[in-house]
Amino acid sequence: MPKKNIVVGGFTKEQRDSQLEKIKIKYEKKGYKFLEYIDNGTLKSVAIFEVSDYILRKERSAQLIVAGIGFLIIAAILYIKSM
Repeated sequence: MPKKNIVVGGFTKEQRDSQLEKIKIKYEKKGYKFLEYIDNGTLKSVAIFEVSDYILRKERSAQLIVAGIGFLIIAAILYIKSM
């Protein structure tokens, strides 16, 4: 199963720890499995999750659908304005 790195932001160790807990809860609800946390300081700390290919494909298809809908809305607005 592939691994996914999620950046954990925060200026202090306490902020990063708090952010890590929020990220763990959010991604575990989506089906990710927490593996480890690497604290490299501000904006360089990462939480490593293991995730199934099915979940990655599902998230990617959702992103493509949202992008497609956005494109259609922009195209409709431009078409209406050109009339």
